[in-house]
Amino acid sequence: MIFQMSVVVNDLETRYLEGGPADAPTVVFLHDGAWGASADVTWGGVLPLASRDFRVIAPDLPGFGGTAKVVRLDQSPFGFRIRHLFALLDILHIGQVHLVGNSFGGSVALRALTDSAVRARVASVATISGTGGPWRSAASAQLASFDGTVDDIRRIVGLLCDDFDGVEEQVHARYRWASAPGHFQGMIAPHLPVPPALAAARAEDPYPGSLSGVDTPVLLVAGQNDALVEPGWTSHLLDFLPHATVASLPYKHSPNISHPVQTWAVLREFLAGTVARGVAHVATG
Repeated sequence: MIFQMSVVVNDLETRYLEGGPADAPTVVFLHDGAWGASADVTWGGVLPLASRDFRVIAPDLPGFGGTAKVVRLDQSPFGFRIRHLFALLDILHIGQVHLVGNSFGGSVALRALTDSAVRARVASVATISGTGGPWRSAASAQLASFDGTVDDIRRIVGLLCDDFDGVEEQVHARYRWASAPGHFQGMIAPHLPVPPALAAARAEDPYPGSLSGVDTPVLLVAGQNDALVEPGWTSHLLDFLPHATVASLPYKHSPNISHPVQTWAVLREFLAGTVARGVAHVATG
C-alpha cells in the first residue's frame, strides 16, 4: 500500500508518497517537470509495483504538487532541489538510495551524481528521458506554455505519453496540481525577462563533463517515439558514463505513465542486478 505523507523540510511543507517493506532497499522516484507534475501524477502506476520488492519514496519536489511553491532564481533548477531531497531523506533516517527519475526528475538524479556532498549516498541512478539538461529537441518548447485550461493539459499529456486507458484520469490529476495556488507563478518565474541593464551571463555549466569518473551504476532509458529529446541522447552520456546500461522502449517521453508495467519491468531488472552486485561486493569485502 502507498501512503501519502507530509513533513516540514527546511521550513518547506513537503508532500511525499511512501510504501513497501521498511527493511528493503530504498528507491526514490522523482517526477517530471511539466505543468502539474507530482509524485502521484508521474509514478502512480509504478509505485504499487515497485513497493512489492523495495521501500519506495516519491516526493513532490519544491514548486510541484503538495510541496511548497518555492523556486530559486539565483541558481540552476537542480541544486536546491537535490539539497531539499536529501534533507528529506535525513529526516526519514534514510542513508543510501537508488534514484529513479522521469524527464526533469531523471535530470535531477543524474545531477546528484555530480554533487560531491551526496554522491556517496546514491547507490544507482535510472533516468527515463531525463538527460541532465542538454539535448532537448525543438519540440520540447511546446511544453513551456500553459493557458490554464484542462484542454491545454490534455495537449501537454499528449506530448508526454502515448494514449492509454487512463489518459483522462492523468489529465485531471495533472490539472489539479497545475491549478494549485503558486504553481503557475513558480513555473513562469525562472523564464521572465529582466531589463538589459540587469542581465548577467550565467556561469558556465560543466555538465556533462562533471560526470567523468563517476562509477555509480546508471540506467539510461530512451523512448523510441520520444519527440522531446534529441535521438541518440544516450550516446552523448555514454561518452562520460561508459559503464552505463541503455534500454529502449517503444513509447514516448513518459512510458512510466502510459505503460507502467512494461517500464517497471526494465527498472526492476536494473535495480535487482544493482542490489545483488552490491550485496556480493559487501560479502567479499
